Amino acid sequence: MILKSFEYYEFLNDEKYWAIKPFELGRINLFTAKNATGKTRTIKAINWLSIIIKNNYFNDDVNYNVIFSDKNEIYQYLLNNDDKKVISEKIIGNNTTLLLRDSKGIGELFTAQLDRNLEFQVQTNKLAISRRDLLQYPYLEKFHIWAESVQYYPFGSSMNQEYGKTVGKAGIIISGKSDNSVEVFVVGELEFNKEFKKNVLDSMNTIGYNLDDIDVRHGLYSNLNVRLDDHTLYASEKDRNAIVTQNSMSQGMFRALSIIIHLTYHAMMGEPTTVLIDDIGEGLDFERSTKLIKLLIDIAEKNENIQLIMSTNDRYVMNNVPLKYWHIIQRSGGECNVFNYKTSKDKFEEFKFTGLNNFDFLATDFINTKLEKK
Repeated sequence: MILKSFEYYEFLNDEKYWAIKPFELGRINLFTAKNATGKTRTIKAINWLSIIIKNNYFNDDVNYNVIFSDKNEIYQYLLNNDDKKVISEKIIGNNTTLLLRDSKGIGELFTAQLDRNLEFQVQTNKLAISRRDLLQYPYLEKFHIWAESVQYYPFGSSMNQEYGKTVGKAGIIISGKSDNSVEVFVVGELEFNKEFKKNVLDSMNTIGYNLDDIDVRHGLYSNLNVRLDDHTLYASEKDRNAIVTQNSMSQGMFRALSIIIHLTYHAMMGEPTTVLIDDIGEGLDFERSTKLIKLLIDIAEKNENIQLIMSTNDRYVMNNVPLKYWHIIQRSGGECNVFNYKTSKDKFEEFKFTGLNNFDFLATDFINTKLEKK
């Protein structure tokens, strides 16, 4: 499934109230805004929804109204929660109510095998959507598959550069859905042999790193977080007879390598994946930041299974992401409104004739200027 519409609020009627008003998403999306407006918070709210569905756990006050598309089917999920108790929960699929529950946990679920609704009752602090039964509730499984596909990458962080991974031993479970880049690289090589490494290596060279090899090895890292048997990444540079170990890579290089490893794996797997990248381009120079953005968008455009959702306030990133993918967030008090091509087509079209860079669309507050009379 692909996330098509998103609305969120927390702490209604409280001084901590914060909301992101409803807006539509595409397959490729870039949140742009001034600092302290809501970019990271919106990315995290989307990620938190996936955690809620996967783990049947939510914090104090989260409320969602989201719409997903699955080929020709449309599903809407509404969740209202207060003080760690569900007030209401509802799923509508193709204009039919499939799930409805109240604050006492009492509700009805449509069952596919019986072709009718069945009554149920769950604990008030538990979600009905968390049920899993492929025969009775196949539509619920679609939400779980989406939630499990969501991958969140805080690009401005260390991206786990300080951690390795023990691989290749009996009993060690490795997964391509891990947030550890070493683990994903190993899984990618196991599943796709030399093609995976070649694709990662080609991408790193495309964005400006002159490398002839990338691999994993143990014994390359001296760090309290890395155990004796842990493997870590390394890269071999073409212009010198030496390797760059994971701990000696610049933060920008490791972040770029990590996101390329992950996105390459998702693209090659061919499974639906929602990729969330916060602060994309942070820590990279202009040239590499520019090339990385173009690379990620190119991968997403060529792979319909990937929904790419990024955020930034970096002018270089903005200048290299087409405006058709932009979502401009503007905050007034605790409420955030999102402007994009669908909601503000006239403004986006008018800006094309200014001759300005994309960054100026945000910097000049062009979205709030008056339209010129034709």
